[in-house]
Formats: sequence, structure tokens, C-alpha cells
Amino acid sequence: MARSRPSLSLIEGALLLSLLALILAVFVPTFLRRIRTNKISEAAELLGEMSRRAQVYYDATWPAQQRHCLPPAAGPAPTTPTEEPHAVDFFSPKTAGHQTWEAIGFQPDRPTRFSYRYTPSRDGCALPGSEDEVSVVFRADGDLDGDGVRSVFERRAVVGRDGFSPADALLVHQRTE
Repeated sequence: MARSRPSLSLIEGALLLSLLALILAVFVPTFLRRIRTNKISEAAELLGEMSRRAQVYYDATWPAQQRHCLPPAAGPAPTTPTEEPHAVDFFSPKTAGHQTWEAIGFQPDRPTRFSYRYTPSRDGCALPGSEDEVSVVFRADGDLDGDGVRSVFERRAVVGRDGFSPADALLVHQRTE
């Protein structure tokens, strides 16, 4: 004798579908927001690291007792940002400004989506003795969804008589495009 399986009534099925729709309505936007946040957190973290490394370079003592040096501009590295992260060797001779990236020791330890630049208004040594302040811009730009619109992140620093002063603010344009 065959036993019949219990089946859902129409009301039970509707309740189950409603519950599933509610769960999806709550968690899918949260999940997508988390993915977007992870994509843009790369730029903020690596710009902070680049700024710290440039400050260490600036504060170090170099041969011939030269101090307070900034290397020349570098980047963009990679030349074109990508939608999906990929590994880039910033120290490779094929990379724009590889000597500068190597001098400050900036080599991300993970694949990147953004293109990075380091741009001082003036480079060289003995910079605090000059009349003018020297500004340094650390920039990341990327096309996170492949639509041609770029997200741009900037961190800045000023070099003056008081030394290397990184700005606390992270400037952002088109955060998530």
C-alpha cells in the first residue's frame, strides 16, 4: 500500500514564498552593498599605505647626509584600471615610475582594481628649506563596473617647515560611479 506524501496547501505555499521574498529583499541589497564597499576600500587602504611610505622615505637619512627628500612622480600603475582585480608588479621596469615605487617600497600585496599615481609638486632633497610648501597627491582611479565612468580617490600631504603632514581627509569623486 502506497503512502501519500503530505503536500502544502495553497496558503502554506504562499506564506513560504512571501517569507523567501522578504529574506531576499533584505539580504540581497545588503550583500550588494558589501561587495561595492569592498571594491572601494582597496583605494582608501592603499592610498593610506602609499602616504605612510612616502613619509618614511621623506624622513629617512640618505647617502651624503641628505635628508627630507621626495622622489619624482610615478604612475599611473597599472596604466589602465580594470573591473576585476589583477596583480601588478609596481617594481617592474615596464611599470610607469617603477624606480619611485621601489624607492618608497609601494608594492600592493594583493590584486588591484585601481590605477595609482604619486605626484609631488616638486621633488628632490632639502625641501623644508624652501620658501614654498610642497604638496603631494596620492591618487587612485578605477572603473569598477566597466561603464567608462571612473571613481577617483585622493589623499594629500603637505611638506613644509614642520615636516611631512598628511591630510586626514580622503577626497572622493564618483565613489561608486
